[in-house]
Amino acid sequence: MKLGARTFKTGLAVALSMLVSQLLGLGGGGVIAGISAIYSTQPSLGRSFDNLKSRLMANTIGGLVAVLVVLTVGSNLYLVGIATMFLIAILNFLKLEDVIGLSIVTLIVIMMTTDANLLLSASLRVAETFVGVIVAFLVNTFIAPPRYDVKLYHTIDYATTEFLVWIRAGLRKNTEYSVMNNDLKWARMQLKKIDSLYQYLTESGLFSKKKKYENNRTLVVYRKMIQTTRSAYHVLEVLHDYENVFYHFPQEMRIMIRERLETLMSGHEQIMLKFSGRVPPGQVNFFEAGKAERHKLMDTFFQRAQEESDHGKYSSSESYGIIHLMSAILAYEDDLVHFNQLVRSYKAHGGSKTKNISNIDDIIH
Repeated sequence: MKLGARTFKTGLAVALSMLVSQLLGLGGGGVIAGISAIYSTQPSLGRSFDNLKSRLMANTIGGLVAVLVVLTVGSNLYLVGIATMFLIAILNFLKLEDVIGLSIVTLIVIMMTTDANLLLSASLRVAETFVGVIVAFLVNTFIAPPRYDVKLYHTIDYATTEFLVWIRAGLRKNTEYSVMNNDLKWARMQLKKIDSLYQYLTESGLFSKKKKYENNRTLVVYRKMIQTTRSAYHVLEVLHDYENVFYHFPQEMRIMIRERLETLMSGHEQIMLKFSGRVPPGQVNFFEAGKAERHKLMDTFFQRAQEESDHGKYSSSESYGIIHLMSAILAYEDDLVHFNQLVRSYKAHGGSKTKNISNIDDIIH
């Protein structure tokens, strides 16, 4: 069992929220503050800030609705249910759907209170939720803020390595169709995870306005890094879908494709190393094809596609597989060239100057 940073910060935020609530004499033992802290711990700083504003507004509305209902018609179980529906309708109208839960807790606690001074009790309960939300925000911001850049890099690097291993196996007919189907399901899950981490990364630089330009440059590089990994996945997917077409290519053509992809994949691996600081910025240019080499590859594909179409040896869908494979390889090469240019510029002009990406064992899967 391993405790992650977010688990630790959630526990810390709960304890500190309850402690601060008790020190301020808000009553209730700080229970509502602790519950508020649980709801308010978010995976990124930007999301924490948005959550802070939304929860403060929603809890205030929840408190006002509770007081209004109690003062006008009273309080019982049925009225609590009606007030809850009314509160949900208000928060949905204000597009505060994500923070409904805690505001309902506040409403229920206030409406079920037995204190003689309702307004004072309601104010204390709302203040208690404020304590929990604010403490959770401060803990998430200043204690071990998440390093989504490092986590994102390692996740992309790990997924890319797997994709390239599978491409190499497919080029040598060392894969089984059913096994690869399961591997591709895992690959799609990794791509979704990468997209989520990238979204967190875009939300993590909210308070570093002095570094806004550098943050934007970093996001551009990561966006291209993700696109290049997706291109590698697309090559793998097309190779898997049309493996019978590929295996019926002439041996000379298969060797040419295998050698070209090996060159591209080696370049991909070294560009990733360049970004992490293990390869100098000016290196890794060997994989870029000249015009003559690129035209030769395209001519070979088109000639083969024409031959298959003329002889009618394959169905039209299989014949199109030749074009799909060529298109995937060329798109992969284009993304690699652009990715390499971005990383070269980024590293040469101060990007990540004070730190390099740490080793793979630092990532939490």
